[in-house]
Parts: sequence; C-alpha cells; structure tokens
Amino acid sequence: MPLKYKIYFFVLLSHNVFSQNFLGIAGSNYTGINGLVTNPANVVDTRQRIFINLAGAGIDFQNNYVRWNAPFSLLSFVTRTTPNKYRNADGSKVIWKPSYFKVSESGRDLSLYANGEAKGPALGVDIKKLGLGIAIGVRYRFMNSLTKASDEIGKTIIKWTKSTELIGNTYVNEHGYLNSSFVNEFYPTIGKVTVEEEPKFIKIGATGKYYVSSIYNHIGSKNFDFTIEPNLNDNLRQDIDIKNAQATLTDASRYNSLQTSNFTDQMTELTGIGKGFGGDLGIIYEYRPDFQTYTRNNNRKQFTNPTKNKYLYKIGFSLIDLGFIKFRNGVETNTLFSSNNVILPQTYQKFGGFEPVIATTNSIFGTASTNSDSFTILMPATSVFIFDYLLKENIYINLNWRQSLLNSDRRGIINYSGVAIIPRYEKKSLEIAVPIGIENNYKNLNIGASFRYYGLYFGSDNITGWLNTFNPRGISVYAGAFIPIYQRLPGSPLKCFVVANPQSYRKKKFRRR
Repeated sequence: MPLKYKIYFFVLLSHNVFSQNFLGIAGSNYTGINGLVTNPANVVDTRQRIFINLAGAGIDFQNNYVRWNAPFSLLSFVTRTTPNKYRNADGSKVIWKPSYFKVSESGRDLSLYANGEAKGPALGVDIKKLGLGIAIGVRYRFMNSLTKASDEIGKTIIKWTKSTELIGNTYVNEHGYLNSSFVNEFYPTIGKVTVEEEPKFIKIGATGKYYVSSIYNHIGSKNFDFTIEPNLNDNLRQDIDIKNAQATLTDASRYNSLQTSNFTDQMTELTGIGKGFGGDLGIIYEYRPDFQTYTRNNNRKQFTNPTKNKYLYKIGFSLIDLGFIKFRNGVETNTLFSSNNVILPQTYQKFGGFEPVIATTNSIFGTASTNSDSFTILMPATSVFIFDYLLKENIYINLNWRQSLLNSDRRGIINYSGVAIIPRYEKKSLEIAVPIGIENNYKNLNIGASFRYYGLYFGSDNITGWLNTFNPRGISVYAGAFIPIYQRLPGSPLKCFVVANPQSYRKKKFRRR
C-alpha cells in the first residue's frame, strides 16, 4: 500500500465524536454557546446578551498503536516543507522509511478515532431578568473509529502484507469494529437559573437534538482467522486466506465512493436516509463567596453585575449525546459466515471510501445474507464532569473529564474517554489556554494550545502531533469566529459594583435626630 494511502486511512479513522477537540475553549466564560457541547447549562448566565456563531471547524485524530517517528514533523510533511535531505534527488517527494512509523509491540487491541466537526450558524440569548438562556443552531459531525481491533490487523495495515514477519503465520480469533458516519445535528437549548442564594448559585440546562444522516458504514467481526501467503503467480505479491469468518457489513449511504461532494451535499440534508432524536442534560453549581461585591440593592430590588464572573469555583455534570438514528430505505445489512475465502492481490485497489470496501467484501464472501433493510444505531452517550477554579484574577484552572458510557465492540458511533487539565488566562478581549490531556481511553498524552481574541479563536488540543514532540500518536486543530454582544451594567445609580453599598439619605437623616 503506498504511503499516502496508509496516511489517508489512519486520518480517515481519526476524528472524534462530540468536541473532544475544542477543549481549549470549551471551558471559557467568553465563548458563549461553544460551551454547550460540554454542558447545556452553559447557555444561561453568560457574559453575552446575544451570541451569534458564524462558523467553526476542527479535526481530531487519536490512536494507541502508531507513533510518528520521522526526523521531520507531520506539519512539514503535510505542508510539503520537508527538508531536502529527506527527499529524492529532484526534491519532488519524501523518501519514506518503515522506521518513520513506530508500531506498538504491546499486543493490545487497537483503537483509532478520526473525527471532524463544523459548527454552523447558531444564536444564543441570555435573559437576565428571567434567569433564562436559549439557543438554537446546527453542527455537522464526521465521525470514524476502528475499535477492539486485534494487534495483527494493525501490523497488516501499517507493514502491509509484504512484511516478512507476517508472511506464513496463521492468526486466529481476530476481531475488530469499524464505524464511519456523517451526521447533521440541529439543536435547541434552554437553561434556567434555579438557585441564586448567596453564596450558592445553580443552573440547569437541556438540549434537544434532531439528527439527519445519509452516510453510515460498518464492518465488524467478533471472530475470524487469517494467513498471509505468497501469491502463486507473483512472488512479490501475497494472498490473504481468511477462515471461520463471522462478521456483519452495513452500508447506509447514498454514495458509491469517497468524494468531496458527499460531505457538501450531506451538510444541506434535512431528511436523509437516517433520522433520529437525542439530547443533552446538564447542571452547574457555582460557589460565590464574595457575592456582595457583585450585587446592589435599589428600590427594594437586587441587581447583579452581569459583566463579571463571580465564582471561586464551579462544578458541572452533564450527560451528552443521548439518542439514536434509524436508517431505512435503500440500506443493506449483511451477515457473513465463511469457512474459507482468499483475497487475491489488488482486490481492493486504492482506498476510495468505505462504500466500495463493503461492496468488494460482499463480492468476496458470496455467502453473505441480507438481514434487513432498516436498523438503528445509538449515539455515543458520554458523561462529562468539569471543575473550574479561579486561582487569581483572570487565571483559571479547569478539569474536564469525559467518560464514554457505551461499549466499543458494537455497530454505532463510538466515543473515547479522556481527562484534561486546562490552565487558562481569560479576559473579555483575550484568552490563552493550554490543555494537557490523557486521551484515547486514557492512553495518549496530548498537549495543546489555544488563543482567542474577542470573537476569533484557533488552537490545537494536541500540538505535539504537529511539532513532532514525544513521538505523537495524534493531531488536532480547530478555528472559528463569532459575534458577541456583551451584557451591560444597569443604569444609574448602580454603575459601581466595586465599593460597599452607601447609606441611604433617609438613614443619615434619622441618625441626626
């Protein structure tokens, strides 16, 4: 397999479910409804009266099996700025060496995630008088995973069948689950302040979701054996002899090959061959020991400064991506049972999407039987715990812990678990954050950086992948723009919130008597 197709394959299997990327801005008090993917309660008691999301996009790749081990960075490889000493004589391409991919020798199962997300137009409104926040918007999510895959499958992908250490060996009880999907997510969110009693503050939120999809593919096997053998007609090529296969193939796609137009067409879908519903639920508690600093009384009414963060710390818990998508009309779900089949050289040709892969596999295993023309998959239900602490003015430290609630050996959209510590410097105009996470089910160390200037932001939750630090096993990048219309101070005489309440005129007059 040519190098570029190996890289395409791994990148296609790398973008993760909800915003596991965007971690650098998810905990900010100034990015508005970008925080809804972590906890829907973030829609209320914001620093903005009105929040308009223009656009945002990000990709995230995680794997626990292969490290980038080249003497040049992945960034230079992608941007074609690799130094000439690593290129051929005319400098047209990089001279690739097998050692540039460092393969794990642990023998553990593979887990690879490739996710992309585009944040579409969205609008949020915070109504202080009612303690109410509402939002509406759309997200486009491209989610792929290869999970519970045997170590030998990974070696075959990376080293390919010509590897001398693989030829002639029989591998038994192999397994793996590949899932690939593109989903449009339309959502309304509502949040409400339920407790505002010094120093306690509690708010809750809920998001309803309508899912639309016309691209979903699945290949899964809980058991098969395979042997790589030399081809009888060409000693430079190999056959793959598969025995005792028990597998399922699912094709729910309107497309036959991988094209850019697949995704652009999908982004305008409102009906699709797959439709479903879901939602998020969240609660946030804030501890505000200096609550009086931010409040004033006037005409027997209490006013709170809406422009400032007021907590020493806050704790949040949410359940996100609860839901399902049901596919019907033109979908195909097959079950494979095979005692012996041989895959000849060049059977699969160049990788052009999972649709032709499934079609080719069906043609190899002629015993495939169609089970149904409709099926349902679950969204990747996840619990999220956050803790945000004010160290000193404008400096916070955030804990973000995500735990996947569903198993990864299934047909559906798969998520991974992770935990991150995110120190950040935060002001209305400027923000810098440095997420440090243990991702991919607590296997990968990621170090990132993000930057926001008013309504513009960009960053990476794994900048080490681009800079070739620590032999990275993933990459991440995101950017976006929004328009914030901030809360304003109440009118006179309550403009000042930084001094103690002055005595009223009547109190002074009474004392003179």
